[in-house]
Parts: sequence; C-alpha cells; structure tokens
Amino acid sequence: MMSKLRKITSNESGMAIIMVTTAVAILTFILVEFTFETKLNKIRVENQVDRYQARLNAEAGIKFALAKLKIYRVAWNTLEDNESMKKTVSPSMAEKVVTQPFFYPIPLDKRANIIQKNAVAEFEKNNLINGEMNVEIQPITGFLNPNTLKVIKEANSNQNQGQDNNDRDDNNETSNLKPFQFMEKTFFETLEKLVKDKNETDEEFALKYSNLNVELLIKELKYYVNNPKDYDEPEKADIEKNYELAGIKAKHAPLETLDEMYMLQGWDDEIVNLLKDKMSVHQVSVININEITENQLRVLFPAITNFQVETFFKRKNGDDEQGQKAKDFQDEPEFKKYITEELGVLDASSYDKRIAEFKKARITLGVAAKLFKVISKGAIGRTSYTLEAFIDLPVKPEPPKETKPKSNTSRNGQENNSDLNGEDGDNGNSQSNSNENDGKETKPAKIYLLEPRIVEIRQI
Repeated sequence: MMSKLRKITSNESGMAIIMVTTAVAILTFILVEFTFETKLNKIRVENQVDRYQARLNAEAGIKFALAKLKIYRVAWNTLEDNESMKKTVSPSMAEKVVTQPFFYPIPLDKRANIIQKNAVAEFEKNNLINGEMNVEIQPITGFLNPNTLKVIKEANSNQNQGQDNNDRDDNNETSNLKPFQFMEKTFFETLEKLVKDKNETDEEFALKYSNLNVELLIKELKYYVNNPKDYDEPEKADIEKNYELAGIKAKHAPLETLDEMYMLQGWDDEIVNLLKDKMSVHQVSVININEITENQLRVLFPAITNFQVETFFKRKNGDDEQGQKAKDFQDEPEFKKYITEELGVLDASSYDKRIAEFKKARITLGVAAKLFKVISKGAIGRTSYTLEAFIDLPVKPEPPKETKPKSNTSRNGQENNSDLNGEDGDNGNSQSNSNENDGKETKPAKIYLLEPRIVEIRQI
C-alpha cells in the first residue's frame, strides 16, 4: 500500500493534473461568485437608472401639464375681455380641450392610414422621451375647505359689531354670518346629511354612529385649524381634554393635505372617508356648474327636492329613455335662470342672497375650473414612477377702489343747498341718484387668472 502511494506521489505528471484540477475548481467557484455579484450589481444599477428615467418622465409630464394650463389661462382671460367670443366659445370648451389625457407613445388605431402613421413616427423620432408617459388633468370641484373655518378677526370690530346689530334688526340672520361662520354651517349641513343617508343604507354604520354628535365634530375641526387664542367656544374644554388624554397635540394651523384629517382625535376613519372626497385643502374659488355633483348641488341649495335633483341631472347628463341629450350651461346667468324659473328651487332674490354668501367666502359659480389635479406617470421597462400634483391658477385681485375726499367747497355748497331747498331738496337729489343707479344693470365683475403654480406635489 505504501509503495503504491509512493509511486503516485513520485509521479510528477499526476501531481500536476491534481493541482491544475484543484485550481480550476477554485477559480470556477470564484468566477461564478464574481459573475453573480457583477450581474446583480448590474441589475441594481439598471433598475436605479430606470427609476431615475421614470421619475424624469413623470416630472416632464407635470411640466407638460403646466404648459397646457398656461394656454388655458390665456384662453380664459381672452374670453373675459371678449364678450362676443364668449357667446361662441365657452370657457368650459377650453377646459375640455386642456383636460384631454396625453399618452406617449401615442397609441395608434389599427385603421390609421399611412399619413397618420408617418406623422407619429416622425414625432417619436424627433422627441427626447425615453420610455412612457401618461398625463391626466382633472378639475377639482370640491369647495368644502377645512381651512376656511379659520377665524379671521377684523380690525374694526366695533364698527362691524354695530353694523351686525343693525342687520339683525332687519331679520336677515344668514347675511350676518361671517365667511368662516357660513362655511361652518355648510360643513355641518353637509356632514349631517351624509351621516343620515349612510344610516339609512348601512345597518352596521347606523348601530355605531346613530348618536353621532356632528356639531361637536365640526367644532373639533375648527379647533384643529385655528390658533387656540382665536377659538373661544363652549366646546373648547371638552375638545382639549380629549387631546390631552390621548397624548396628542392639535396642529392649530391650516391643513396641507387631506390625510391630516385622520389625525383628528374625535373623527373615526369611517367618518373621514365619508367626507374626504367632498373636500379640498386648496381654495376652490370657482365652482364649475357643469361638473357639479349631487352633494354640491344640495349644499348650494338645501331646499332642493329629490325630484328637482333628478330633473337637473337629466338635463345636465342627458336621459337615454326620453331621448334627451346632455346640455352644458354656457354661463352662470343661464344656470340661475334654470334654477329659479324652470326648476323653481327658489326665487331670484333668494338665489342672489345665497350666492352672495358664497362670494363672501371667496367662492363663485362658473363654467370652468381654476384648480386642477394632475396625475403624471412615467415608466420605462418594468419601472414606473407616479406624481400627483395640484395646480392652481389664482384669481387676479381687484385693485382697491380710490375714495375721493370731499372738498370744503362741495360741503359748503351742499349745506347752502340744504338751507335753501330744505330737506325735501336733499331727498330729491338722493332719490334721483338712486333711480339712476337702479336703472343701470350691474355687470358681474370680470375674473382674470394668474400664472399656474403648483400648490402640492407628492409621489403616489
């Protein structure tokens, strides 16, 4: 046995073969490990590059949406300056053109002709987009904004208080409400109606929230967005106690996203979800009457009946059974005429008073929106990146009206005239002026839009 082993070890060619085989085995193992790590790192780098490219495509989609909204702004302001053109081209038509979705690569129908195919091929050849890009622009119509509950103290509070007392004598309680008080009332009516309807259709929800204190929830929301010094109501102690027991501190500042609603201590997630789709933390200054929902219509006109709501949406969306086509409102006066005369929801004076309350809260009616949600999705290969942005076109503020001080000569002249003509002469002048003002039709103020700006952006 030992002699055989000595022969093998003394055989130099055999030892060389063993050493080479061992080296090849070791190098093969090292090569496999090195190749695996190299390919893994290559895949990681490629995925990272694809992610950056997908993000660039999504950001390019946001910039593309901004460019489209700049065109929309120019169209809006041009129509405001040209009344004759406004009768032919409605702002809602401009909105529909701008909100058309954009897809890249451009999808081609099988029936596309050679000219269309060549045009698309030429476009794809000359652009720098690498991958895919989908851009959707949606108008925001939810005008319930929790930030409108913020108390704004007026400088001349004593004067306003005296004016409010005089107004109360006229038995016009609704018009006495300040903007935040009116929005608080609107929030309460909306949530109360939603909870009531949910209780009637969902038995489990009714068992849990049949005794829900809607007023306290609205007070808590108001407390959450206001400075503690500005919020002084009887419910303050109970609300503060709930937050202290939970070890949570209220924000006491305007909400930046609707997701912050889930931080409210007294609001369950089911209640937040019930109201969330009807709200926006960004100021919706213009309500698009052609995109109005049933809930928003009931908020605008609480006295509207179910039959009137059904009739309204048959006119708006069309009715296949009766062969009625959908018809958009061309402007706000047409909407007013339909609500007051054809539907008979309320008379013209009550309509004006109701809309005036929303105007105090900086909310007006229109046929096109000024706040949009943009969803931009960029993709390349198996990687995608989606951005959600809210883009607002602020309303250009009106210049302050110049008040001309009365001169001494005019005052003396008025006193002399009053002495000569007596009280009747003065009343005659004022009456003639009032008649002249009544004869003039008050035209609605023109609304001009400023450059679009991103007010919120996030990855989804």
